[in-house]
This record gives sequence, structure tokens and C-alpha cells, in this order.
Amino acid sequence: MRKRILTVGRADMNMVMNIGTLPSSGQVTEGNNYAYVPGGRGSVAAVAFAKLSADSVFCARLGDDENGLRLIKYYNDSGVDTRFITRDTELPTGFSAVINEAGDTTRTITYPGANKRFGREDLENAFVCYPDALFLQFELPDREIVAATRLAKRQDIPVFIDAGPNKMTLPLEYLENVEVFSPNEEEVYHYTGIYPGDPERCLKACMALATKVNAKYIVLKLGRKGAFVYDGKYYNVVPAYDTTFIDGSAAGDVFTAALVVEYMRHGDMKAACEFANLAGAIAVSREGSYASVPTRDEVEKFADRLGVNLI
Repeated sequence: MRKRILTVGRADMNMVMNIGTLPSSGQVTEGNNYAYVPGGRGSVAAVAFAKLSADSVFCARLGDDENGLRLIKYYNDSGVDTRFITRDTELPTGFSAVINEAGDTTRTITYPGANKRFGREDLENAFVCYPDALFLQFELPDREIVAATRLAKRQDIPVFIDAGPNKMTLPLEYLENVEVFSPNEEEVYHYTGIYPGDPERCLKACMALATKVNAKYIVLKLGRKGAFVYDGKYYNVVPAYDTTFIDGSAAGDVFTAALVVEYMRHGDMKAACEFANLAGAIAVSREGSYASVPTRDEVEKFADRLGVNLI
């Protein structure tokens, strides 16, 4: 039975420009190419849930403009339920200019637009869908992140948190009903001052995080080293799978979405991380954020090729 997962997050239109070198003031540089693509980590997750065979519902705020229309169409075409995306008549759709320079340097200029007006009414409307799980990242205002977890607790809905981008102001101790709290290596260091370079430091970091956020599981995303799972007493190291690395821009989002879908399906966290590592390995072998998101069928076929038994 497909689980309904409500993603609450930010949605933008991104213009991605690829150039050799950023020009100095007064100079003009000819770029290589550019493209308009959906942006916002929340929207990546919502699309990933749909592709991984969950009933994906996205709660966000867009402008009542051409970019908003294009994003709505993209989400609908991807199988995402868009009934709870609000169209703001006063502010435009959020927009980001992403400039990729040669040498893997990226600069981003972002305009929040309608995302700035995301509020409690948006949240309360979305919970009418009766989700089985709530998925959050930290791109929204602190008060709305906390409010979303409280609404989830009221309905006894597990909360899954991809703990990025880093937030200095967010009171982690106020987050409620957290099933999984999942930061990457840089986010772990940000919240604890401990870089999770080996299992011993991973464990210390998890113990430090456990004093800040009340979560059933803490899952550290360690890139090519896989994942580290801590349940308050015991830990597991779940190795990554070898693959050709091309683009890691959406790997963390894909990993966490796959973990949520699989864990909600059977409740085995270690097996969910193994599935998530498979999905993440596929994602890094492809270029682009949304184009890198695999379907469930692709993950299962990849597992078969590697001889990995899925639950």
C-alpha cells in the first residue's frame, strides 16, 4: 500500500548558467549555456517521493505568474499532488540564479518571493490530506518548521527531517514527533563541532545531536562512506555502493527521500538505509538535480545487478 508523504518546503524557479569565469565589474563574459529548472530542496524531495512510488503531496507557495504555472505543470507531470500549493497574487514565484564556473565553483543569488509569505494557514490546509508522514527541510522560517512538527504530533504523524541548510537560529529541541533527523557531514559539524570522519566520531556526533533534538533515529549522510544510523543505544554503519560519480547535487535529497519511502513501507531502518544508498548511488551517476532522481523500478534493478536483497 502506497504511503502518503507530505513535503512542506520551498519552491523556486532556477536559472542555471554555466560559464568559464565570472566577469569583473564592467566586463562581459560569454557563457556556455543556461537553462530554467525547478528549484528548492522541498520540490526535489516531493518529485523523488513520487518517482519512488509514494503518494507525494507538496505544500509550498508560488506566485501567480508564468514561473508558477511552469512549476505546477512540472510537478503534476511528475506525479506530485499539487492541491496544497498556494498561488500568491502579490509576490512572484521564488527565483534563484545559479552560476556554475569552471573548477566547480558555484555562486547563487536567490529571491525568496512568495516563499516569504508561507505561513500557518498553508500548513493547516495541507494536513487535510491526512498524510502518513511529514517530510521537512530547513529552508522555511523557523516558526513554520516548528509549527509543522506540532501539527504532525497532534495527528500522531511521524516527522522526517533532512537537516539542511544549516540553521543557527532554529531551536532543535522544539521539534516534535521526529522519527528521523538526518544531517550530512557539514551539517553534523555545524550542529555539534564534530566532523564525522570515522565511526568513533560519528557516534560522538550522534550522542551530541541527541542532546539537542529528540529523534527516534539519527541518520548521518556520509557521501561515499555511506550512512551511520544511531537509535540512542546502538549504531550501524551502512556502506555506500560503488558507482561512477558525475554530479552529487541531489544525492542527499534522493537518499533521504528513498529512506523515508522504504522505512514507511516496512519499518526496518538498516534496510531503508541500504535502499537509500542504492538510490543515492544512481543519483550521483547522473547529471542534474531532477534528472538524477531514480524511479523505484530503477533502484530495484540496480539492486538485482549488485546482488543486493531488498525486503
